[in-house]
Amino acid sequence: MITSPLRVTGGRYDRGVRIHVVYRSHGGENSKARPDWYSKLVGLQSFCRAVETLASQRPAAGPEVVFLNDGPIPRDRAQLMAAWGDPVTISAGSNRRSYLTGLSLARRRGWDVHDLVLLAEDDYLWRPETLVSLLDAACDPRSARADYFAPYAEPVPDDGRPARWGPVESTTSTFAVRVGALLQDERLLQLCAYSGGDFDYASCLTLQGRRRFSLRELVSHHAEDGGSSPLRALARGAYLTGMRSAVNLRSLRRPSRRRVLLGAQPALATHMEEGWISPGPWERIARDAADV
Repeated sequence: MITSPLRVTGGRYDRGVRIHVVYRSHGGENSKARPDWYSKLVGLQSFCRAVETLASQRPAAGPEVVFLNDGPIPRDRAQLMAAWGDPVTISAGSNRRSYLTGLSLARRRGWDVHDLVLLAEDDYLWRPETLVSLLDAACDPRSARADYFAPYAEPVPDDGRPARWGPVESTTSTFAVRVGALLQDERLLQLCAYSGGDFDYASCLTLQGRRRFSLRELVSHHAEDGGSSPLRALARGAYLTGMRSAVNLRSLRRPSRRRVLLGAQPALATHMEEGWISPGPWERIARDAADV
């Protein structure tokens, strides 16, 4: 709870705002192409190092970390989670259901509307300064109109300087948001999650007042994996057309309700998937993180 007005000196955090983290994890793996230095354990270790950096440099800011685990987690990761936060086991069964559960935690736990919540996925690698930079960006007076922040966004070159924050079009399901904005936008984010396909992209555009689906995309949909009966395919098509039409309508937001999304440039985190790795010394960061 904020007990005094927020003070910012030179864009640096003084006191008031706290960070809450919802770190979504699953014990299994998928078939995505991964770099040689990939592992979910290394990703978790790098994140814990970012938590440690924030705690040492901004002790009043938290963070409160909830590890939202969809099913059982391997012992090495479970032990690390217990040491650094609050492990919570759920039975979501899908990325979308886990994501929706994570969205609801700000409301269910009664987090202060002035705070930040970071929703993080378990196949990302994090720079040590990520949470400090995120907090400073959110508390910078120049970012007062921004409600959403993306540690991983556009793949700009890494010039070795500290990350700058600027407007971006989109990010993934790993992002930060002011709690007050999340409480207002929760139903819209839920709607976007049921629109099929890249719902994170749909969410980012819709929040900013941009139409996501073209007329063709409203009526033409990818078939289900493994195929389906003609009746089921017809029902699914009608459902997706309705959901996508609703998403497009929700993008017609009043200018005062359109959200601003800022992204870190260069990225403070990277998705550990071939073809989607941000510029940066990520192999070295992965090696260093293993020492946590």
